[in-house]
Amino acid sequence: MSQEERDARLGLTGLSGPEREARLRMLKERVDREAAAARAALQAARRLRSATAGDAAPAHGGNADE
Repeated sequence: MSQEERDARLGLTGLSGPEREARLRMLKERVDREAAAARAALQAARRLRSATAGDAAPAHGGNADE
């Protein structure tokens, strides 16, 4: 993908330097928020699955015989 195509997809075409920086900052904040929400949802799903399964084993594949 060319620089021009990437800029167009991100809505950066025709922006001044400060406008471009603000847009990139906004996009990064949005991605960070979405990633945090996805991590929280994954953790909640894991806790629920663990609680419903009655799983007392360590979450990271530890050996129950240790």
